[in-house]
Amino acid sequence: MSTTATQATTTVTAPTTTPTGSSIEAAVPAGFAAASVTFVSLRTGWVLGTAPCATPPCTRLLRTSDGGRTWVSVPAPPAPLSEGYTPGVRQVRFANLVDGWAFGPDLWATHDGGAHWARPTGLGADAQVMALETASGVVHAAVLGGSGGPGVTIHTSPVGTDAWRASSTMVPAGAGPVPHAQLVLHGDVGWLVGVNRTVAGGARLQRGRWSPWKPPCTEAGGPATLAASTSVDLLAVCDEGVWNDHPRAERAYLSADGGTTFHEVATPVPIGDVRGAASPTPKVFVLAGAASDSTAVLMATFDAGATWKTVDREHVGGGWADLGFTSPQQGVVVSTVGEAGRLLMTVDGGNTWRPVAFQ
Repeated sequence: MSTTATQATTTVTAPTTTPTGSSIEAAVPAGFAAASVTFVSLRTGWVLGTAPCATPPCTRLLRTSDGGRTWVSVPAPPAPLSEGYTPGVRQVRFANLVDGWAFGPDLWATHDGGAHWARPTGLGADAQVMALETASGVVHAAVLGGSGGPGVTIHTSPVGTDAWRASSTMVPAGAGPVPHAQLVLHGDVGWLVGVNRTVAGGARLQRGRWSPWKPPCTEAGGPATLAASTSVDLLAVCDEGVWNDHPRAERAYLSADGGTTFHEVATPVPIGDVRGAASPTPKVFVLAGAASDSTAVLMATFDAGATWKTVDREHVGGGWADLGFTSPQQGVVVSTVGEAGRLLMTVDGGNTWRPVAFQ
């Protein structure tokens, strides 16, 4: 299952013009399967994925300018679609109409709307980008290895350039075999949680600087997933008792002070294996996980966790990627099973989700 980064979309003020045009646009390729999604406004977004082709890499990138009603194919970075830690890219983020990144574990950047892609320098030859998000004109990347050292370092750059600089704050990589990280940004504040089977550590962004932060779930014996609806309202979902002797449970915790303190949501989360969370408003949470029969499920609460309901049910053994909201009403998520992936969208605040046709 793909790890959801933060809100999968970040609304920013986009430039009034874009270099993209008919010269780089093409029809949507047959058999396109989605892997990652990002929107910069209610109308403009991109989906990274793959389609059958004669000459690899078969990575493809689609763009919409009308809220997902129609799509065109635009140039993708010349990298394979990564599986796990294999070379290539797996996720996409754009800050505006021109500045975007494909990553996981490699990093590619474009500053002309996808007409050209290049490998930025400055992170180190062996850097693995585990998470990347952008807000308030800045892009942040959680990097394992590279020039930052043995742990997870946070590299930051203005969105319009590739002037990456590493923070002095480092998050432990953990002792397990599968380190990963989640970045959550809301304006000029943010949070990072490092997970390697269990929560390994965290960092918090305040006033433009990252500093060490103890995230929730550090003693829970499992991973944690974060989501933020405001600069102070933070949700943490803990998969407890996976790697220790605590009782197995999925529990949600809320903070109203930016992650300094948390209190437990009274009603336990009624699904397992939560790896994606989004919170468009302080009382609405949507979680991506699995039911007891291994069916991929989206579960939501609209009263801050007092009650929960299933809002979408997908395939047995399926997974989720990039669950997030562009506005309190419009949200997106990628549903994956095997090599196939499709985009789902909500326009009613998470109550209902519908597949989006790539046409």
